[in-house]
Amino acid sequence: MTLRLPFASVLAVALPWASTALPNIPITTTPVYSLHLDGDFRAAPTSAAPTVEGPHRFIEIGGRTGYQPLSLKTKLHLPCTVQQGERGSFTLWVSPLETLGVSPLLDYVARQDPHWQRYALLSDGWPGNNPDKSVFAWYWQSSWHPQMIAKFKSGAAGNTAADFGVTPYVPVEHLPLHRGAWYQFVFTWDKQASRFLIYVNGILCATTGFPFRCDAAADSLYLGNTAMVFAGLEAENAELTEAEIIRRYAADPTPKSPAVNGELAQLFTVQETPKLDWVPGPEWKQVYHRALTKPGDFDGWRQQGCLTAPFTLLAKEITAEGLLVQTPDTIDTESRVYFWSPDRFEGDLAVDFDFRPEQGTGLALLVVQANGMQREDFLTDHPPRTSGAMDTIISDRVRNYHWEFFRHAVDVRGDLATQVIVKNPWMKPLGMSSLAPLALDQWHRLTFLQEGSRLRGLINGHIAFDVTDDPLAHSGPVLDCGRIGLRLMYGTKMRFRNLSVWNAPPFSAHP
Repeated sequence: MTLRLPFASVLAVALPWASTALPNIPITTTPVYSLHLDGDFRAAPTSAAPTVEGPHRFIEIGGRTGYQPLSLKTKLHLPCTVQQGERGSFTLWVSPLETLGVSPLLDYVARQDPHWQRYALLSDGWPGNNPDKSVFAWYWQSSWHPQMIAKFKSGAAGNTAADFGVTPYVPVEHLPLHRGAWYQFVFTWDKQASRFLIYVNGILCATTGFPFRCDAAADSLYLGNTAMVFAGLEAENAELTEAEIIRRYAADPTPKSPAVNGELAQLFTVQETPKLDWVPGPEWKQVYHRALTKPGDFDGWRQQGCLTAPFTLLAKEITAEGLLVQTPDTIDTESRVYFWSPDRFEGDLAVDFDFRPEQGTGLALLVVQANGMQREDFLTDHPPRTSGAMDTIISDRVRNYHWEFFRHAVDVRGDLATQVIVKNPWMKPLGMSSLAPLALDQWHRLTFLQEGSRLRGLINGHIAFDVTDDPLAHSGPVLDCGRIGLRLMYGTKMRFRNLSVWNAPPFSAHP
């Protein structure tokens, strides 16, 4: 991912951002369990002593000492029960020994070690990187996006588990970790309120937004993985407020990286982004335009998904205000729909349309340059696809870029208008950012621009992402040919109008 960060303006200890997840009323709480990990396994006087089995060491990074297990079999066991409470908080200081980002899905590795992409932080089962062994688990993973996940559920909670219902987990969607930097991770929960929050270096990075039911956690914890150093764990029987988390982070003497905090702010806080008034030059040709307000304006678009009961669309109609599409509210892989453009487009591409979200749930994305693995037309060369599942664009021989521009589903953060651009089927995240929430029942303008390897996305004229695809980075060529798609997930009600496509063809084709 290429990020243009205002590093010089980021102060390591001054954290001006603040959310409204909880009232910012400082609370006074005494950790129920406290472990220093600063050269030994000495716990606070009020905490029961941990036990450790297997090779390990203590090392110093940037002036702070922490614990590292040296074997996958090393087991640090903590007699802690905070995770069993209705409310609580864990604070953990972590420093990765390698810069960790997204990794490709390697089936030949997964056959020997199916959990190789998960890095355990804390869990109530052993090993901590196997969700089937725990109810409570907090881990970082390198698949799909470099994510951090916390759950209170027996077995897997995220990924495909979220396709069929709301599960008690919260994901930090895109969190690369940099070698040698110290991170303060804080996970807070209120199970009855269905509220999980994760903070990194005082910044709110993940929230939940749907009701769920938690499973009962076990009465002890296991800490650590072999790729990270751990320094300082505190467990408390209360939700720490954001104000208190920021205060503690700022007051801690651990070295803080302006570059790391700048990246976190870019990813997880609303940034003021420049506006771009794009005007097509003489090399661009408008190759498609429909107002989507008159009969016939959506003819030729091929529907995939939501074709059979009980998952048929609740609405698909041209109105005087635009094309209205509404998917079922039921959470299922089949309560999702694609619409594929009648034509393929080749060369540089611009797509422009208005959209109006009409309910506060759902997820909508734009797919561009969708073709087969060798540039063939996947709609005519491949067997017909009928499912609205994500598999079509991420794992079924269809190369594409997809941009998630409206995101209020169970497995994404919904309090901000997060934006994600991904290259498939490599599932390579190219960019993520956070915009101010998009108002319901108001029109918004989306513009996607591709000029060579440069991809830009605009919402209401403001830049949501500006990234460059690298054709030699082990994730296929720059994509410049294919169909356009609109995909709506469950619980989405949205109207579209004024859809235009421009092309700047790279070749002069002759019949």
